[in-house]
This record gives sequence, C-alpha cells and structure tokens, in this order.
Amino acid sequence: MFLKSKKPHLAVIVGCIFYGMNGLFIDRIHDMAIAPIIFYRLLFGLLFLVSYIIVRGRTSDLKLKKKRRSLLLQGVLVVACMLLYFICLKITCVSIAILLQYTAPFYVMLASPLILNEKIGKESITALFVAITGIFLIVRPESLSGIELTGPYMLGIAAGLLSGVIFAALIMNVKILKTEYPELAIIFWPMGVALLLLSPFAFKVSPDILYSNLKVLVVFGVVSIGLGEIFTVLGLANLKAQTGSLLALIEPVSGVFFDIAVLGIALSSETLAGCALILASAAFISLKGSENIKKREKALF
Repeated sequence: MFLKSKKPHLAVIVGCIFYGMNGLFIDRIHDMAIAPIIFYRLLFGLLFLVSYIIVRGRTSDLKLKKKRRSLLLQGVLVVACMLLYFICLKITCVSIAILLQYTAPFYVMLASPLILNEKIGKESITALFVAITGIFLIVRPESLSGIELTGPYMLGIAAGLLSGVIFAALIMNVKILKTEYPELAIIFWPMGVALLLLSPFAFKVSPDILYSNLKVLVVFGVVSIGLGEIFTVLGLANLKAQTGSLLALIEPVSGVFFDIAVLGIALSSETLAGCALILASAAFISLKGSENIKKREKALF
C-alpha cells in the first residue's frame, strides 16, 4: 500500500487525523470511566485489525520471530502511555497534558542518534522548533498562570512528562521492530498485549451502560485504533524516528479542527496560528523527506 507508493509521510498524517477524532467519540460516550473506554476501544480496534488481516490473506505476517521482548515491551508502553496521559489530564488540565506528551520529538531527537544511529539534520531541528512553538500557541500557556504547584499537581506533571518519554520510546521501538517484523505484526501483537493488560477494566461497567454506548465504542475502535494504528505504524516503520515524531504532532491539530467542524467549539486566533505552524512544519519535513527518497532512488538507479 503506502510502502510501494513511497508515501509513509502521508500514512502518518492520515493515521494522526483518525487519532484526532478521539474527542468526537469521547463526547458521545456517557457514564463510562476512562479505563473501560480504553479497553473497549482496543477490543473493537483489534477485531477490525484481525478481520483486515484475514481478508487480505496476511496471517503469515503474524508469525513470531526474534525480538519478542520488544513486541511485549511495545504493548506495555502503549498501556503506560495512555494511563499516564489520562492521569495527567485528570490532575492538571487538557492543555498541560497535550503540551507534556508532545514533548516526545525532543526525546526522539536526543535519543535516536544513540539508539537508532540516525543523524540529526538541520531541517529536523528547524521543523521541531516551529512545531513546538505551534503547540505552545494551541495550549495557550497564559491560561496556565496562577496554578499552585502542590504535591498532587506535581504528580500530574510527572505523569505528563513520563507520557512524553514513553511516547518517544513507542516511536523508536517501532523502528527496532521493523528490522524483524512486518508492519501488521508490529500493530497486532502489542495491541493484544495492551488488551490483555487492560482486561480487568472490562468488568468495571454495567451491561446496560455498555449496551447504550456500544455503537459509539465500535466505531471508536475501528476508526481510532483500527485505521489510525494501521496508517500510523505503516508510516512510522518506514520513516526516520525524528521525522515520524514530528509528523505525529498533526494529531492535536486535527483534533482542533474536528472540534471546530463537528462540535462547534470556538477557538482563538492563537490556537489557529499554532495549528498553522504545526502544519507548516509537517509540510516542510514531508517535502524534505520526499526529496531524500527521490535522491536515494536515483542513486540506486
């Protein structure tokens, strides 16, 4: 699919747009705690993925090889990242949770030369600072003034920072797994591990409430986890970790635009300016990446 057409940048962007729909579904789910929502989101997403693999006749891709611990680690990282993000969200606020999780490109840029032997390009540094400026404008840091740094609040900050570190580790671990496994295996097995770890939360909701939210949960899982995961991992596995982490910043931007278009939420000019900066950063890094692909193709030819 995207591997043959050399469009991994587009794959990450499309996947992040699907992820950006999270707010639309959360707004329509009632009387359920976050943990059961995450579980059923994973469950229906995994069922969609299994159907996709069977229809395409790709079950052989799921054969376990080496680096099984890295697959297990990926599943643990998925769960840890989600739970830490929501802990930060609950203790602090949406703005801080977004800001801290999307510090991930900094960690990727620092660690990828050591772990993945990737060189830090000038274009990556430029795009990173433009994108982070956009994130600051989206969350409007001036609205965070006057916050008391109490013990529980500092715990929330720590959870948010850790979610950013783990998000970076997720991105880099995809690159490590790609040397051994096809993309579908990198999606399937960690999702299965995450579902198993979250299974106790399946019983934290009554059957009546589950049934009333079932349609939304099914679509949520298919769109966010199924389609979002397929496109995102297809892209990340075939890009430099630095590039993939920068393109992942499209997710909060798409969330903002869905808030405007569907939920009718009014947004400030600063927020829209921040979105524009992130989109410009993504366009820049994508164009540079496309140029590099063409250069490699010419060299091989």
